[in-house]
Amino acid sequence: MIILGIFALWLHSGCMKRARPKTDWRVNMSRDNKNPYGLYLTYKSLAQLFPGVKREALKTDYRLTNLGYRMRKDQQPSLLVMIGDNLNFYEGEIDSILAYVASGHQVLLSAGAFDPRLLARLQVKHSYGQETPGSTTEQIFIKNRQEQAVSYTAIRKQYSMQSCFKAPSGNQDPPYYDLGTNQQKKPDYIVYAIGKGKLFLHAEPLLFSNYFLLQQQNRNYLGSVFSFMPAQFAHIYWSDFNTRSTDHSNWNVIWKNPATRYALLLALLALLVYLAFEMKRRQRIIPIIPPAENASVAFVETIGRLYYNKKNHTNLAEKMVQHFLDYVRSNYYLNTNIMDQEFIRHLAAKSGKSQADTEHLVGMIKEVQQGIKADEQFLHSLYTQIQSFYNGQHG
Repeated sequence: MIILGIFALWLHSGCMKRARPKTDWRVNMSRDNKNPYGLYLTYKSLAQLFPGVKREALKTDYRLTNLGYRMRKDQQPSLLVMIGDNLNFYEGEIDSILAYVASGHQVLLSAGAFDPRLLARLQVKHSYGQETPGSTTEQIFIKNRQEQAVSYTAIRKQYSMQSCFKAPSGNQDPPYYDLGTNQQKKPDYIVYAIGKGKLFLHAEPLLFSNYFLLQQQNRNYLGSVFSFMPAQFAHIYWSDFNTRSTDHSNWNVIWKNPATRYALLLALLALLVYLAFEMKRRQRIIPIIPPAENASVAFVETIGRLYYNKKNHTNLAEKMVQHFLDYVRSNYYLNTNIMDQEFIRHLAAKSGKSQADTEHLVGMIKEVQQGIKADEQFLHSLYTQIQSFYNGQHG
């Protein structure tokens, strides 16, 4: 009986381990995402930081050019929060945001990459910080009301959190004020006074992630970030620009309306029924024509076999690398001229691959570019690594 009991406990613990879901370390900065690099805690904490203030999540297709309506609607100052990976704007949105701030409202923008047009308007540059060699601990500093720098510490996991701002060269008197710095004492949180309001820029959105806030006393960092703003707002508007729709065409607007969408679907169904009856009534015997050979695919396969059969593995490896880099530029919009740690970080985040797999593949690509003499084993390994990116498999 004792042995059976031990066996049952072992079986139960094994099932529990298998049932436990794997942690998703991908960056997905949504207010509903409870994974390590989501923004669930930040969004929920706004209710405690600004008690009684109504929060409103803007629709993913909301155009920021409509902020003028919000200005007329809100008699008291309001706060707009936008936190995510890549922050780009449509025509007229930057002017709308700056006008919104100038009329007395507050805006907080935090991104891994900012629209270059916004940075040019604000006379500031955004860059990725350098990791401290041999250390997995990162420090962040932010000022309190007494102008004293308070330190927060985090264990680095896959991604560095040291992005920062810097003034353009030759600008001795930057138009902003530093509120926080990274480990190298470079500003990562700055503020602009524009008209009656303030525009806050934050260089490292991962500092708002669940992972960072749950370490030690880091949740207090959130309070420090928002402590430079008024205690009361008419509204707090939140925009998930990480998942924000980029299609604002007339067709997209029509399709989002349920009534017009159902009407279009019904019309399409009627058209299909009509065409089916017409084709059946007028159908003639159609001769079978053999499908045309896909000459381009056959050509690529022939060239590949030619290189392989001639044992020209180095040449084939170069062709594979060239095709893969074209794929990265076309699908992930990354610059492949400089494949450094910043490139590896972005490629891993956009492809969903692990940091280790991405570094391994980039290392092999660099070997090919440096003229390594590839053998059959190297070629097979390179092919396997590249195919895993094409197929979206996780290593």
